[in-house]
Amino acid sequence: MNQNKSKKELKSILNNTSQGAKRKQVIYGVYDRARQPLFTRINDFLIDHSRVPLEEKAYFYHLLAVMIDAGIPLIKSLRMLANRTKSERFSRVLNTVAYNITQGKSMSEGMARFPDVFGEMETGVVSSGEAAGNMDKMLFKLAEQIEKSHSLQTKLLTASIYPIAVLCVMIVVAAGMLIWIVPSLVGLLKDGGLEDKDFPFATKILMGLSTVISDYWWLIIFIVVILALIFKTYTGTDNGKFNWDYFKIKLPVVGRLLRRVMVMRFVSMLGILIESGVPVVQSLQIIAKSMSNELYKLKTWEVISRVQKGDKISQSLNEAPLLFDETVVQMLNVGEKSASIGKISDKVADHYDREIDNALKRLTSLFEPILIIFVGITVAILALAILTPIFSLSSLV
Repeated sequence: MNQNKSKKELKSILNNTSQGAKRKQVIYGVYDRARQPLFTRINDFLIDHSRVPLEEKAYFYHLLAVMIDAGIPLIKSLRMLANRTKSERFSRVLNTVAYNITQGKSMSEGMARFPDVFGEMETGVVSSGEAAGNMDKMLFKLAEQIEKSHSLQTKLLTASIYPIAVLCVMIVVAAGMLIWIVPSLVGLLKDGGLEDKDFPFATKILMGLSTVISDYWWLIIFIVVILALIFKTYTGTDNGKFNWDYFKIKLPVVGRLLRRVMVMRFVSMLGILIESGVPVVQSLQIIAKSMSNELYKLKTWEVISRVQKGDKISQSLNEAPLLFDETVVQMLNVGEKSASIGKISDKVADHYDREIDNALKRLTSLFEPILIIFVGITVAILALAILTPIFSLSSLV
């Protein structure tokens, strides 16, 4: 985010005093929800269970750093940004954090009350900034890290939209044909003189699928729901989550991309936490709790145990070549020897960010011809299954 742009935005916030008056200030622990009307309580429930976008948090950290650097008091800055954010949930959280500061708590303590909004990494970086007296610098680093996470999230979402959209359209079109078009066509062909034995094999398959979907749609939905519940229950167990995460990273093409994403998150969090002054073991503990893949989480806890015994991070990571490439291990080894593991981690994270970007472009270009071929084959099968009996009927005529 451009600093000049942030300063212009800061002037806009300082000059704009009317916007905050339009939004009701809610402070958790002070606001009495029980006395509110039913509609207000329902609205409060929906707001309190909404998610705060990463883009909003990145903007908040960056602009808060600019405001603190400009000499604006922290409480005033938080309240102004609470009125400025587009997220009602985030506004309530920031007003509550500002209120807690007036009650003698630190900003990191106020943030720790909302683990669903502020991750442990964010709370740890802010706590280090408070202890070292360089809050503005730490917030700038934190804003940059959140921006990278948001950028990665956007790239992954953008890359998945095209294949998912194509598959969804195909499923809807195929279901529509089987429910409405195929039964009508079969009825017309039978009226024209064709018998069941005269239909080709592909057409019989379509007729069977049409009958199953039309007559047993409720059973299909029931089976899908049951399978989804079984899958959710299984992946909710420690063993199931481990096996599912292992399966994902072993997938061809996609698995390698997922491993790169997890490595980037590991080194980027390690870099910002170490640069913020958080001790190595505490940094690794925060990373372990933040990793979404069970294999990487377990490996990070193993690294913590090894580091506490005096081993190096790179030495432990070297024993898991599936999870961490040799390049990452060697770079971290250099960082440990030169006491610059934070800076080295940042460089590795930037390298993996570029690799992920290139991999997504290659993956998208690979999916396009595969989907075209798949759609073409599906259309050809449907066309043959529908047109062949029509030609047979015309020959009878």
